[in-house]
Amino acid sequence: MSISSIQSNVPGTYRRVVVTGSWLPNNAAVGAYWNGAMWNGFPVPMFTREDGDALCAVMPSVAYVEGRRAFLFEENDHVEWFHPEVHVVGGKEQCLYAIGDSWCWQFAEGGSTVTAQERASGSYLVLQLGPRVRAWVQELAQSNGQSLEDYAEFLLTSFCDERRDGRPKFDLSGFEATVARARHATPLSQRQTLNVRRGAWLDVVDAVLSLAAAEDGGLQLRLSRELFAETVLDSLAREVGGVL
Repeated sequence: MSISSIQSNVPGTYRRVVVTGSWLPNNAAVGAYWNGAMWNGFPVPMFTREDGDALCAVMPSVAYVEGRRAFLFEENDHVEWFHPEVHVVGGKEQCLYAIGDSWCWQFAEGGSTVTAQERASGSYLVLQLGPRVRAWVQELAQSNGQSLEDYAEFLLTSFCDERRDGRPKFDLSGFEATVARARHATPLSQRQTLNVRRGAWLDVVDAVLSLAAAEDGGLQLRLSRELFAETVLDSLAREVGGVL
């Protein structure tokens, strides 16, 4: 099994991060998207229009110019434009701006874009993981400067993307082993909660569960979204992270 994008220096699926820079005042930090791309050892974040506006609010040398639909950085004699680029984020095309793609961005300590309102709105699935599995995800999240919830979403998205890559729309055979593992999963004696954001990956899971239910009428009652996701993270922790 290979989730190549687990390494922070390998470009892959975009996920939410919170970034900062030594030039920003009062330890200010802003949200952005990041796919693992690096420049001289520093992450290269991509900003939505809203993220860019938040950056402008704390960095007066950056401004959005409506007439050019681009962000302008102007300081002393240095002028630089950042135009929108279309990227696929969560299965959908979105315009992102590579503001400061050669700046020394850093991940903000403990950065998280998750709000209590989002959790209350049902935007998250509540998973139950073994302590060692959750600790493995937590360690990776911290090393990549992301919240636990966002990194769990990234792992699940990458897992689904790798098994869908190059396959016809209705070929879900890449998930058969995971379905079998989930079917025979035993209850955990010790477990810890992890909230994971619902995203495009969940549409793939729903398709897999629907197909499995059609093949085995009783399976749908026993195999939930949560159990499937828990099985994925448990398998990744064991096969990629060496967690026993």
